[in-house]
Amino acid sequence: MKLWQKIFLSTLALMVSITALSSVLLLRSTRDALWQREQQRAITQQQYMAGILKAGILNQRLRLGVVLLQEDQTRETAIQTLEQQATDDYLAGLMLLDQEEKAVWNQLPAGVVPPTAEDDSLTQCQLQAGDTAGEWYLVCSMPLTLESGEYRLVAAYSVGDLQRDLNLQALRSVGLSLGISLLAAVLLLLLVRRLLRPLGALRENARSIAGGNYDQRLDIRSQDELADLAQDMNALAQAVQERVEQLEQVAEERRVFVGNLAHEMKTPLTSIMGYADLLYLPKTVSDPQRVEYSGIILEEAKRLRSLSAKLLELLTVGSVNLTFEPTPLDQVVGEVAVSLEPLLAQTQLTLSCSCPPLSIAMDRELFKSLLYNLLDNARKASPTGGRLSFTAQAEGEKAVLKIRDWGQGIPPKELEKICQPFYMVDKSRSRKAGGAGLGLALCQAIVVAHQGTMEFWSQEGEGTQVTLTFPLCQEVDGHEDA
Repeated sequence: MKLWQKIFLSTLALMVSITALSSVLLLRSTRDALWQREQQRAITQQQYMAGILKAGILNQRLRLGVVLLQEDQTRETAIQTLEQQATDDYLAGLMLLDQEEKAVWNQLPAGVVPPTAEDDSLTQCQLQAGDTAGEWYLVCSMPLTLESGEYRLVAAYSVGDLQRDLNLQALRSVGLSLGISLLAAVLLLLLVRRLLRPLGALRENARSIAGGNYDQRLDIRSQDELADLAQDMNALAQAVQERVEQLEQVAEERRVFVGNLAHEMKTPLTSIMGYADLLYLPKTVSDPQRVEYSGIILEEAKRLRSLSAKLLELLTVGSVNLTFEPTPLDQVVGEVAVSLEPLLAQTQLTLSCSCPPLSIAMDRELFKSLLYNLLDNARKASPTGGRLSFTAQAEGEKAVLKIRDWGQGIPPKELEKICQPFYMVDKSRSRKAGGAGLGLALCQAIVVAHQGTMEFWSQEGEGTQVTLTFPLCQEVDGHEDA
């Protein structure tokens, strides 16, 4: 059974039950009030008849000139008085019983009997059905003292019309309750379907998302729990979509990465295989050629080793739990500068460093690799006899590092791509210098691991500047290198 059916049926059952109970209570209250009024009317009439009997006895006593009538005189006078009382539509009949419950006078309708006297001192009323179908009588019995004798006056009052009215009222109430229930059922059905309509949209949305349509969203404009659920569904769909897009992006990056890796490895491997084949073939190879071929093989092997080392380091940054310790920046810069001195000397480049006493939480070896790669890139981009600069300064709670060269610069359209793995602005120059396009990708990973940022500025013909920003630790004693 569907949810709307459960809500509809349970609510309808509750509504019908409440309506029926209310009708029953209202009918009972109305009936009790009417019967109470009718009973009071009958008792008043009964008292009136008792007064007439007593007045007849008194008149007979005065006429005979006696103080007290004999029992037979009392009965005869009572019978004469009762005979003079005409019945009507309301008073259906009278009966007078003596102390021994024997009828002195009886004109009750057929089928009507005196009510059982539970207490002779009280007036009692009882509803009875007559022999004629549809006839109902309210039979009242009250104690009556006539002279020295105890009697009971019984009167039957016709209440068939009242009973029929009550029955008709009950039927009308049932019909009205059924009509109200039917109308309520229709309205309730429409209301439940209207209120639960967003659930259908939620279901379709979930099915659509399950089918791969991750950009599906719900637009439910209300302020209830269904709107909250719709917002949660939209948030879930957004999270799933972002996650899928991330996975697709990662898959695409890996596909490009593997393709570029295969391409980059193909060139040195082809050279190695070609020159190794020349050395292997059974023909005369001069010593100068052997040295040349061996040198080419060695250089290509070094390039492959550099490529594998960079790949391993790049994977390590993303997968290994690194340990960061506060480290004086000037010490790390000095160590990197010493490592670069032989390479700078080959092209007659000068490196100027300005580093105040700053401390950064870092993985020392990775941070050295970051600075080495950036300075080495600046070296490769600089002409012979040029210069490089490294500056560092504190700006608020950040350490700002700048590496500047005055080389050929990078075209603006290439700046957004330079951190992609295997991307090289000038492929021939990069390969000639032993590069594989992994240096800046590695640098970006190291910067992110250190909670820093890396920005590039470049102008063709004027050079390039890399700006690094990292959180500062407490200052330490240091020195400036020049």
